[in-house]
Amino acid sequence: MRRCLLACLVVVAAVAGAAPGRAQIVNGSFEPASPFGSWTTLPGGSTAIPGWTTIASGVEWFTGYALDGLYCIDLANYTSSDGGIEQTFPTTPGEVYIIEFFLGTHQTSGRDGTAEIVVSADGASQTFTAVNHAAAIAWESEAFTFTADDASATLRFRCLQNAYLHFAYLDRVGATALSTPAESRSWSGVKTLYR
Repeated sequence: MRRCLLACLVVVAAVAGAAPGRAQIVNGSFEPASPFGSWTTLPGGSTAIPGWTTIASGVEWFTGYALDGLYCIDLANYTSSDGGIEQTFPTTPGEVYIIEFFLGTHQTSGRDGTAEIVVSADGASQTFTAVNHAAAIAWESEAFTFTADDASATLRFRCLQNAYLHFAYLDRVGATALSTPAESRSWSGVKTLYR
């Protein structure tokens, strides 16, 4: 359903004269500058993951389950609830941005096989959930949209669940901008097309 919504947004944008383009998310697969081993926890305020800053109680950062590259993160940080991560990237006011990412979970190690995270940027927020009662991790493709209100946006991913009961894995974060040509952004631009 979400893939269909994303495809529809791109088609509508193309018909309306918009052109999708890549936005500048840095290190959407959470790769380290140099490999560090298999697992670590990062407290809030850490900039150890290139391009990202951890928030609240931080994240777990590890290899072995990644969908893209070698590393991914768990927003349900080990034994701490309220884990999260953020990145600020350049935007164009008025443009629509589609944030694509993969959310994963599984039922093992006392966790119940459900995950719930909140994604936010520029005053917009949305809750995403995943359910997987198998022991092997399952990844789900998700998409979040927002309209930029200034020259940059801070994208945040947070998990508010009990870390003893949930895994909330995140990987392959990317952004697409639906850029609208300048002449179609104003009424005067529209009128000139009919002269």
